[in-house]
Amino acid sequence: MPKRGHRDVQEALYARRIALANLVRSPVLGEGDIRRAVREITETAAQVMEVERASVWRLVEDGAAIECIDLYERSGARHSAGIRIRASDVPRYFEALQRERAIRAHDARTDPRTSEFRSGYLEPLGIVSMLDAPVFLRGKMVGVVCHEHTGSPRRWKLQEELLAGTFADFVALVLETAAWHDAQEALRIERDALESKVDERTRALQESESNLRSLIDLSPVAMVLTRITDHTVVFANRRAGALFEVSLDTIGGKSAPDFWVVPEQRKRYIEDLRKHGRVDDLEAEMRAQSGRTFWARVSAQRLRFAGEDTLLGTIVDITEQKRAQEVLRELATRDPLTGVYNRRHLEQALHQELVRAERHGRPLTVAMLDVDRFKRINDTYGHPTGDEVLREISERCQKTLRSTDLLGRYGGEEFVVIFAETELPDARIVSERLRSAIAERPVVVGDRAIDATVSIGLAAFTSGQDPSLLLERADAALYAAKEGGRNLVRTSGEVDAPNMNRGSG
Repeated sequence: MPKRGHRDVQEALYARRIALANLVRSPVLGEGDIRRAVREITETAAQVMEVERASVWRLVEDGAAIECIDLYERSGARHSAGIRIRASDVPRYFEALQRERAIRAHDARTDPRTSEFRSGYLEPLGIVSMLDAPVFLRGKMVGVVCHEHTGSPRRWKLQEELLAGTFADFVALVLETAAWHDAQEALRIERDALESKVDERTRALQESESNLRSLIDLSPVAMVLTRITDHTVVFANRRAGALFEVSLDTIGGKSAPDFWVVPEQRKRYIEDLRKHGRVDDLEAEMRAQSGRTFWARVSAQRLRFAGEDTLLGTIVDITEQKRAQEVLRELATRDPLTGVYNRRHLEQALHQELVRAERHGRPLTVAMLDVDRFKRINDTYGHPTGDEVLREISERCQKTLRSTDLLGRYGGEEFVVIFAETELPDARIVSERLRSAIAERPVVVGDRAIDATVSIGLAAFTSGQDPSLLLERADAALYAAKEGGRNLVRTSGEVDAPNMNRGSG
């Protein structure tokens, strides 16, 4: 590929990654507002997939229809919603949604899965190609993300199907977060109302134990009453017993700190209670009697009960929300094609390791790895096969590297490995194992066995050296490996002078 054309492709890919990264970091996705979050997803999908129309639909009427939450038209920057499509009108399309990972309709007018839309939808709107990805939530199909291309027919690539799946995952996370927000708001209203009732009844009934117990027992929120003097559980309601897997007959008398995984979190909880008289929405890791751990949002207030100072705490399990947040963080740091770290995370990690190496005088080595003659593989077998080759090389690298090594895709067919706490000779030994693991057997894609090798350049960090030169020195060593015949490992010490005028492949 000519250098200019290669740069154009890289710039287009970089723009896609930036758009995805911006979507991941958007605070709108975690606010529980489905309408705003989905509008942001459809706009990003239209931009990244380069389609005229992107839309999100939700399954309604017990699966008998789908309803449009938002449809974005790129040329006019318009949003619309409310269209409903029934399964009885397009049965083959609904069957495909339940059965297939994605519907890649290169010519939607003739594809049997989408041709039912032809006269009433595709032709009037000029849509010729469709790429639709079902949205799954907890193993159940709950909606679909649609990408509609106008103009001449378009042949969808494998990486575009993977991107469509990524947008479907975003929608699933938005729906999960919105459901959690709704439940959380209902619990908060119930908790506040109950706390108000507890205050009112406690004063009115002169700290009547039986009435307070009745109020707490009826609560749909897990509630625990703890004595302040010795941190012993006085009693808890049924929801708390189920959450902590303790029978109501035995929960009284247990030590409250035993249910906290991190003692420092409980210490902060107690300090805030003593200072302010109440705690609102403290996130902490808790432990059930079986040993199972879970994340909870804890609120509490001080009150008098049976003549003693006590704490009335409410506990809400937020483990699923935490998992959803972790998925979002993972999406922000991973390359969607190979699953290894992306360039942005690599650069952040390298900066942190350089600071640590400089401050503590520790060794650090960086490797740049490039697939040999990758353009020839793409030209001979096609880009989808080239993508499979990159995925297989990434897997072999991850299996070969040590647990302390960090692998990431730097761009195109180029990867970077950060060898923290590693001298150059040791990093070279690991790099030789990497090179050998990739070259020792062909990459099998379908019925094709494709020979693939890599060239690797290494550079070690030296105290006082400009950190920006580290990757340049590794890149120069990589170029020397290419010039030396490829399928080689070279170090910056073997390069007389950095030569950045690299060729292709």
